[in-house]
Amino acid sequence: MWSTKKKDDDVPEFCRFLDEDAEHLRRALRKQDWPTARGILEAADPEHRSHYFSVAATTVGVERWITDEPDSVLPLLLRGAGLLTSAWELRRDGLAGPLSDAGAELWSRLVRQAEECVDEVLRRDPGRADAWTWSIALSRALELPEQERRRRFQRLIEIEPDNWYGHEQMLLALSPRWGGSSEAMFEFARTRAAACPGTHIPALVVLAHREQIAHLAYLAEPDDPDRSEDLAYWEPEAVTDELWDAAHASFWHDDYEITLLTPIVWNNFAYAFAWGDFHKPAWSIFESIEDDWITREPWDTIKFFLRSRNYTRENL
Repeated sequence: MWSTKKKDDDVPEFCRFLDEDAEHLRRALRKQDWPTARGILEAADPEHRSHYFSVAATTVGVERWITDEPDSVLPLLLRGAGLLTSAWELRRDGLAGPLSDAGAELWSRLVRQAEECVDEVLRRDPGRADAWTWSIALSRALELPEQERRRRFQRLIEIEPDNWYGHEQMLLALSPRWGGSSEAMFEFARTRAAACPGTHIPALVVLAHREQIAHLAYLAEPDDPDRSEDLAYWEPEAVTDELWDAAHASFWHDDYEITLLTPIVWNNFAYAFAWGDFHKPAWSIFESIEDDWITREPWDTIKFFLRSRNYTRENL
């Protein structure tokens, strides 16, 4: 795995890119160097490709200059993903969050333009996994029925059964924050974890619990943008037992291989174990993360990451 290890006396920073190609991709897109970006985005490995596309889609302003090509759907899909990413910035708290009239109009316009792009990509290339991932993301933005959200996910896993980003989008599509329910969200996470042992997918169980905490916090303080999450949520035995089983189905499974996306799994389980008071296993994961592989999610701030790591160390 690629690493940019910092000096011992430096304060750690988030790992913004999981390998050098992802960093080169962001730099190329900021320079509007499409030939270089396209070469990276056309990676043969499905996991690398999906990660690079997620980096491209969150590059600010990419949708403003990218243009369609007659022999490739890639730029059209990137434009749609960039438009939807811009729309998400207006809805960080979920569909229930208030928007001004101008904000609501902008939201609707961005989502509809993104839909046109993604639909055209799927018409031209229905076997493209990344297009189905963003189609799932659109299904919650458009508030489509759950049946349609599930249909899109089923098409995705027929192409790539363990596509991490598609699973993540489907979990969000079933979450209460985006018009689903806690029951549907947890059922999905548990079912897919059982179906994909030895992969990243069982980490969905952690994501489901994180979404549930956010949902409970919103119900308690719906008008407070600074509402905090109750870290004691992670302590009950029923929660910690499920997390333990999910870890053994994922990165502790005999068939699991460390890959580009492994830091995402490590950080989620480190967070859950730290605050579930599983200090020894949490510390073993923190040792794998070190200062090199700290992802922004689930920590949000380096201060909270360091607090969690110190809490774990002090309770060994």
